[in-house]
Amino acid sequence: MRMAVIQHGSTHSLLFLAFALLTSAYGNWINHGGGMLNHRSSLGHGHHINATSVARLKLKWKMETGFDVSATPSIAGRFVYFPGWDGNLYAIDGDSGEVLWKKNLTSIVGRSTLSRTTPVVYKHLLLVGLYGPSVVLAFNRHCGSLFWRSQPLDNSSFSVVTMSGTPYQGFYYVGVSSIEEFVTTCCSFQGSFQKLRLRDGHVMWKTSMLPPNSGFYGVAVWGSSPPIDVRRRMVFIGTGNTYQVPDYVEECERNRRNNTRQDLPDPCIVEGVHEDSILAINIDNGKIVWSKQLQGYDVWTLPCKMSAQNPNCPAILGPDYDFGEAPMLLDFSYDTSSTSSAESENYVGSYRADDDCPNKCLVITGQKSGVVWALECETGNVVWSTAAGPGGNLGGASWGSSTDGERVYTNIINSDSQNFTLFPSREVTTGGGWVAMEAKSGKVVWTTAEPKGAKTYGPVSAASGVIFAGSALDEGVLYALDSSSGSILWEQPTGSTIYGGFSISTNCVFGGNGYATNIPIGKRGTFFSAFCLDDSSDQSSSPHSSSLL
Repeated sequence: MRMAVIQHGSTHSLLFLAFALLTSAYGNWINHGGGMLNHRSSLGHGHHINATSVARLKLKWKMETGFDVSATPSIAGRFVYFPGWDGNLYAIDGDSGEVLWKKNLTSIVGRSTLSRTTPVVYKHLLLVGLYGPSVVLAFNRHCGSLFWRSQPLDNSSFSVVTMSGTPYQGFYYVGVSSIEEFVTTCCSFQGSFQKLRLRDGHVMWKTSMLPPNSGFYGVAVWGSSPPIDVRRRMVFIGTGNTYQVPDYVEECERNRRNNTRQDLPDPCIVEGVHEDSILAINIDNGKIVWSKQLQGYDVWTLPCKMSAQNPNCPAILGPDYDFGEAPMLLDFSYDTSSTSSAESENYVGSYRADDDCPNKCLVITGQKSGVVWALECETGNVVWSTAAGPGGNLGGASWGSSTDGERVYTNIINSDSQNFTLFPSREVTTGGGWVAMEAKSGKVVWTTAEPKGAKTYGPVSAASGVIFAGSALDEGVLYALDSSSGSILWEQPTGSTIYGGFSISTNCVFGGNGYATNIPIGKRGTFFSAFCLDDSSDQSSSPHSSSLL
């Protein structure tokens, strides 16, 4: 690996500021979602990067990798953290690109492994989940020494941890996923969501997504970072598809499809099977407060998609329309008038009665079907749903939406290359793109296509008046879009296909490229890059904080 190469070269309302303060304080980006609310937004860092200044972003440094980096990096002070598909965990100086420390995960675990998820910052800890076994590791984030290693969170040999969890008051909330849907020998895995004690990694509770010994398998909890509602004591998650179901469920689905009269509710949905669902879970005891299934029958594995001859394949294959991201939490009921600054886990705020905002708290998320959903926090009732674009096995919407409190933004991957009609132009593309919707209503504000018709796998990230999004083009273009219109304000090639997301500090945007190790999509990774405002040398690129959450 080479050392880094140095190259020289809108005002929001108090309401939106409150969302930002809740999301990320001190310029840090603590997990995939950027904070406790999963907003993927840097608005709490100030407004140095905005619609006016974004044109001044320049490549400050780049680290030659030669391997894929698909995880959104986390930021804590001047430290930038990310895992590589080479099996290492990296801590980088955000100002210079110097490698401060790196740890080989295989040597720690004693078997070939890696991490593909955003490391999570909690005070002096750095938490990473492994892509097998389903273990969480806790490091000293300053020097890289190992504090603890959890027990496997699931007994299945195919279980993994791909979710970048959320820390809160000494505990860590994280889902368990699996790669079993990629193999022909199926099935043993049942998804779950768990609470770990940050002192030692001990599991406090485990909430299963399927009834035990029921013949149902799958339902991974794998996407982005689960938001925590500290006032209601709830955490919200999205779930995946089933891999295998009992014969009676397949028979029910066959009869349902042959029935000219479609029964509502769906008679084939089984109680306790939380497939393709959004759930609210009590953070104290792990009990499910509510669960909303939003897809119906969805039994899918990759070998069955490739060939239905495998005896493990279902008679009816589902569309694979799981939730590849956790919801975002938007609470419009906080009085922000006295808010100056706050760490996200300690800020609660005061409740504000507002007759003009009947739906005061929403959880909003995109689905691989291309539909974006908004549900009431307390009940799970659907407030609005918007068909943002075409669905597909890979999306649709996946990997991570973002919000500035006024609008929500999502990618549309369009993996099946369907006709994707843009708004308001009514032009049609068969590539990917990005969509903005009003947060309270779901009304589409704008749609922007990837200019060269490429796919748009990576999650989006929000700054002040700007949305950052990547392209799967071989040159891996990073775009900055105007959040109010969708017009492209700035673009910069990164050297290889972008599959992951970028994180934002006060003055810089950080991210890597490449995904060819996992799926043969585009080019192998080349660089991890920092794009910074050209006057950032006169300012702290990322304010230090002695305490994170």
